[in-house]
Amino acid sequence: MPADLQDSSHADTLLGGHPYFELKSTLQLFIKEKRWSSLEEASRNMINLYPEIEFGWFALGMAMAKTGNQKGAILNFKKAIYHNPNFISAYYQLGISYYNQKNFSKSIAFFEEAIKRGMKSHTVYYNIGNAYYSLGENDIAIKKYLKSLSIRPDFTPAAYSLFRIYFGNEDYKNAVSSLRPVISDEKLPSYLLAQARLLYENESETNYLKLRQALKLLNSAIDLDDNFALAYYERAYVKTRLGDTKGFAHDKAMAFQLNPELRKGHLIDLFSINYL
Repeated sequence: MPADLQDSSHADTLLGGHPYFELKSTLQLFIKEKRWSSLEEASRNMINLYPEIEFGWFALGMAMAKTGNQKGAILNFKKAIYHNPNFISAYYQLGISYYNQKNFSKSIAFFEEAIKRGMKSHTVYYNIGNAYYSLGENDIAIKKYLKSLSIRPDFTPAAYSLFRIYFGNEDYKNAVSSLRPVISDEKLPSYLLAQARLLYENESETNYLKLRQALKLLNSAIDLDDNFALAYYERAYVKTRLGDTKGFAHDKAMAFQLNPELRKGHLIDLFSINYL
């Protein structure tokens, strides 16, 4: 997660060229390069030298958060805020740490505090959306994902999250539309087919709910491209799993008509021998 690393109010009193700034630059480099062990050691050194300046506490919180110690991270982010109540990134990272602890209500509170204090990034709204989604508040999650996309229309995670909610609500029109900012119309049918496959591949037993969801995805892919032979082929497979023999025969015929090469494909053995 990007952190808007701000200078502290205490550090503003230091003159240019002060050793603090060189040490801070080192910590920022470690964060950028994701060198968490080095970051922890260097941040503890900064705290020993400048305990009243929040950046050392913040950096130590980042190191702990990234190595899975969310409790320690939370403590150090709060210490950073104690030394500088306007350190926006510390509120944001507290939201991340509480989210990782599955404390979604506190996560939302700290994300909202970061926004209140001036954070306007697409990621903060995306993460609030994730927290509301985890609480089952899908309508609010949708609004937050849409806000994220209004700031950055090509932000793929928010678009995929919208797709997930709309599809789960059987709102297939909005589900497909939500992907258009991040996937071209030319590639969208193939994406929908790939998502359909994920629902039924590697399933040891027949899961009718997942098969029906896959069927909706394949229907949408064919609606977008009615010459998409592989989508008919996959839909034929799904229909035979659902016991729709008439639908299976239709889609198999369409697939072979559009692309005779599919008769030679390795997927042919997926179909029941009774229907071939």
